[in-house]
Amino acid sequence: MAYETYRVEVTRDETRASGTVTIEITLYLDRVPETNDAGFERLTRAQRGVWNSRLQYSGDFASLAAALAAVDAAYPEAGSIRCYEHSVDSEYPVEAAVLVRAQGKWQPEGDPSENPC
Repeated sequence: MAYETYRVEVTRDETRASGTVTIEITLYLDRVPETNDAGFERLTRAQRGVWNSRLQYSGDFASLAAALAAVDAAYPEAGSIRCYEHSVDSEYPVEAAVLVRAQGKWQPEGDPSENPC
């Protein structure tokens, strides 16, 4: 059985008044995320950095369903989520299918047979 952590990261470009959020979920397979600043099973406010365009909220979740529920609760207007997979075999995260909201549910963009995060 593989160890899995789903890290949700929400970023916003604060240099623009109408900056929209970007939501990303990275699946860590058999590895631990590099930073421990995220809340567990909830989205927490990230510490302020020196950059104007940075991480706003983050959280680690044990399942994709829990991560998506947190996104839905915090950002019901979100229409897409970028996904990545970072396994112990990879030095860098690999991009996965983008999730889009369709008929109230999250599903992979394009071919529905593609695996999300």
